[in-house]
Amino acid sequence: MATTAGHSEWASDAVLEPLRRHLRDPSAEFWIGPGWYRLALRCHEAVAVEFPDYELLAVKQKWAALAFQANPHPWTPNGTAWTRAESTRLHAVTGEFDRISRTVCESCGRPGTLRGMRRLHLTLCDACETTVPAGGLR
Repeated sequence: MATTAGHSEWASDAVLEPLRRHLRDPSAEFWIGPGWYRLALRCHEAVAVEFPDYELLAVKQKWAALAFQANPHPWTPNGTAWTRAESTRLHAVTGEFDRISRTVCESCGRPGTLRGMRRLHLTLCDACETTVPAGGLR
């Protein structure tokens, strides 16, 4: 549930801690605003149901949408450790959250739309459109 403009009920990305064990690079940061924390957590849960050992490469905002970049299984130096069908299924799951994110304000979690008036495209609600700086949320 969202709160006032520019503020999410989940103010800290600590809520994304369950995703950390899947990161290829444990020091990686999550490059999304607090309005998408719940969405990223739901995406993680959906991916983990089908691919319990999935490898997470990045969680970020890209072209005003949630980019949950992952492999179905950890990559190995000996070659790809997953099938084309697994890759297709993973992209179908993450693609659904990409689609949903295009309607959710990245700053506060309220309904939002694409805002292209900055150098960075963002999905924001009307209230956050006036409070988010030109450079984005981070």
